[in-house]
Amino acid sequence: MTTLQEQLERLPAEPGVYQMLDRNGDVLYVGKAIDLRSRVRSYFQPGRAHHVRTDAMVERVEGVRTIIVKSEAEALLLEANLIKQHKPPFNVRLKDDKKYPYLKVTLAEAYPRVIFTRKLVDDGSRYYGPYTNAAVLRDSINLIRRVFPLRTCRLDDIGIKYHRPCLQYHIKRCMAPCAGLQSREDYAAIVAEVVLFLEGRQGALVDKLEAQMHTAAENLSYEFAARLRDRIAEIKRVMARQEVVWRSKIDMDLVAGAHGQGLSAMEIFFVRAGKLVGQEHFIVEGTEGRSPDEILASFVAQYYGTAPNVPQELMLEAHVPDEKALCDMLSLRRGQRVRCLVPRRGQRADFMNTVRRNAEQHLKEYLTDRAVADERAAVALEELAAALHLPAVPSRIECYDISHVQGTNVVGSMVVFEDGRPKKSDYRRFKIQGVEANDDPGNMAQLLRRRLRYIAPGVETSGESKKFGKRPHLLLIDGGRSQLDAVVQVLTELDLVAVPVAALAKQFEELYLPDEDEPVLLPRNSPALHLVQRVRDEAHRFAVAYHRTLRGKRQVASGLDGVPGVGPARKRALVRAFGSAAAVKRASADEIAAVPGITKALADSILDVLHRES
Repeated sequence: MTTLQEQLERLPAEPGVYQMLDRNGDVLYVGKAIDLRSRVRSYFQPGRAHHVRTDAMVERVEGVRTIIVKSEAEALLLEANLIKQHKPPFNVRLKDDKKYPYLKVTLAEAYPRVIFTRKLVDDGSRYYGPYTNAAVLRDSINLIRRVFPLRTCRLDDIGIKYHRPCLQYHIKRCMAPCAGLQSREDYAAIVAEVVLFLEGRQGALVDKLEAQMHTAAENLSYEFAARLRDRIAEIKRVMARQEVVWRSKIDMDLVAGAHGQGLSAMEIFFVRAGKLVGQEHFIVEGTEGRSPDEILASFVAQYYGTAPNVPQELMLEAHVPDEKALCDMLSLRRGQRVRCLVPRRGQRADFMNTVRRNAEQHLKEYLTDRAVADERAAVALEELAAALHLPAVPSRIECYDISHVQGTNVVGSMVVFEDGRPKKSDYRRFKIQGVEANDDPGNMAQLLRRRLRYIAPGVETSGESKKFGKRPHLLLIDGGRSQLDAVVQVLTELDLVAVPVAALAKQFEELYLPDEDEPVLLPRNSPALHLVQRVRDEAHRFAVAYHRTLRGKRQVASGLDGVPGVGPARKRALVRAFGSAAAVKRASADEIAAVPGITKALADSILDVLHRES
C-alpha cells in the first residue's frame, strides 16, 4: 500500500484540486492550487506554523488524492463541487441538510409548465433559485399560474391525442391546448412572457402586453383584451412592491455576510434591471478561524458553482483571495464576462451596508433559534433518561417502524435523532422478506437483527458495516409488548443486552421496558413525551413513504408486467395515457394503438394478455 510520504513525492507540479483523506478514505479537506506539489507538501513541512484547525486536520491525514485541471478557474469550480459532494469537516461549507428548491420552467416540453423542484437536471429547462423558503417559492408559482394561463397537468401527448378540457380551462387558468383550443405558437408566447417576468423584466413585459391589449380592443376582441388588462394589473402590483435601487439596467447580485460562533450567515440581494426583485440568506458552517474574505470567497464559489443563473455583475462586501480566479470561474459558468466589484462609497456602499445588516439579523435569529432548540432538546433528553432509568443521556436515539397493508410490501424504517435533532444521513429503510406477512414482531426482529449485527461484539466497522457502526444510546420501537419482546430476544442473541430499548404504544402513548410489568406514562405536557412522539412519527412517516413507493410500483407493474414487448418506457406511456392497468384493459385496441410507441399488433397482444390473466 502506498504511504503518505510516497504520495507526496509523486505529486504533480500542475494546477488542480487536492483532497486530504483520513485512514478510512473519507475526505477531510478539499483545496485548490496553481502548483499541487508545492501547495500540498507545504502542509507537512516541519516547523511550519499553521492555524490550530489546520494542525488538527494534518494530524488525521493518511492519504492525498489529486485531480489535474487546465486552469485555476476550473480548479475553483471543481473545488466547490467536491466540497458540496463530500462536505469535508475542515472546509467552509454551505449548510445543505436538504436540497434547496428551485422554480423550473420545463422548456424541454412542447407545452412547458412552471413547477417546484429540488433537482437540477440538464434537460433544456430553465431554473430560478435556489430558494431557502419553500413556502415563498410555492406562493410565487401560484402567482404565476394566476397571472399566466399555463397548464398544470402532466400530459405528454398534447397535440397527439385529444383530451377533454379540465377545470383549469373553465376558470380561465389554462387555454386547453390539450383539446386543441390553443396553438403551440400562442402558448409559446405566454411562456416567453413568464420568462420575462421571472427575470425581473416586468417593465418590458407590461409594454408588450399593453400593445397586445390595444390591438385586441381595436379588433373588437374585448374578452381577450380584458384578460390582458387583468394580467397587466397583477404584474403592476408586483412591480409596486419592488424597490428601485439602481438607475442602470444591469443584472447584479450583492453579497455580504455576518460571522459568529463558528457559523456565518451570507445574504444575497438580487437586482434585475435596476430593481430589487428578491433576497435569500444561507447559513455557512465550518467558519471558525477563517477570515471574512476567505468565507466570502468560498461561499460565492460554492453557491454560484451550481446556481442556474449567474449575473453580469457580482458586488461583494470586500476583496477576496484569488479574486481573478473567482471572476474567471463565474465567467466560465455564465458563458460571458462577469465583473466582480467592491463598493467603497456612495449609493452602492450604502446599499451594501443594508445587505450586511440583513445578514447580521439572520445570523442572530438562527443562533437564537438554535440555542432555544438545543436547550429544549437537552431538557427532553435528561427527562427521558430519568424516566427510563437510562445509564446516560441518550444523545443518539434510533427508532424503528414496520409498514404494510394486509401483509403486502412489508417494509421497515430506521430513523436517527442525535442530540434531539434528526440526522437524515443515517436514516435507512428495509424490505422485509421471509417472515409471515402479518407477523409484526417477526418483522421487527428481522429489521433489528439486520441493523444490530454490525455492532455485535467481534464485528469490525469497515466497508458496509461502517454505516451502522455507531452504537445507539436508546432503541425506540413503534409497537407494544410483543414487538419489544422480539427485539429483546435479538439483543440477547447478539450479546447486546446492555443497549437500552423501549417500545412506544400508540393508543395511550405508554413506554414498555424490558423486565418491567407496568409501562411508563410520561406527563402529557412533558418535553420527553413530545420528543419520543416526534421520533416515532418520523419513523412512521419514513416507513409509510417507502411502502407507498413500492406499492405504487407494484400496482403499475402488476397488470402490465409480463406482456411481451412492453418494457418500462411503454408501460409508463400506457399508464400516463389511461391512468392504470385496469383502464388499459377496458380500452379498445385502436385507443391503445394511439399511444406513442404502441403498434396495432402490440395493442392486440396487450389486450389478449390482460384478458387472459383475468
